[in-house]
Amino acid sequence: MINIIDANNLAGKLDLLGEEAFDEKLIELISRYKKSKYILVFDGRDMMGDKYERENITVIYTPKDSFYKSADDKIVELARIYLNSGEGAKIITDDLEIISKVEKIVNDSGGKISLEKASMFAQKLNSYLENRREENKLADDEIDDINQDLLKAWK
Repeated sequence: MINIIDANNLAGKLDLLGEEAFDEKLIELISRYKKSKYILVFDGRDMMGDKYERENITVIYTPKDSFYKSADDKIVELARIYLNSGEGAKIITDDLEIISKVEKIVNDSGGKISLEKASMFAQKLNSYLENRREENKLADDEIDDINQDLLKAWK
């Protein structure tokens, strides 16, 4: 299954939007999450847009032209493409307009696309990353052993 993410929407749920290079930070977070296939769709910054792949992630910056007014248009287009692809797709957004358009596409075609709220995905992502941080923490006795080894090396 491919996960199509309304990237600006998810970045907002993760409180990244105000940060410099928030898009790169979001891409990094997603790359550390479950190794599914992801398409992150960002609002573009210029007339040409951009698209590139990094491991299991496709990043799309929509062009700013008369066809794509925002990333929303690209997300709906991708929903149509993946509707009957056999691969399956999940749209991750809290944007009610996107949700409404995707539900209409699914109802009209009988195809299958699932929807997940970006706020729920953000909670799962944060929980996963927090658990990973806990797993990677050293125990107090391990820290003491390392400190003793370093102390010996310095003497």
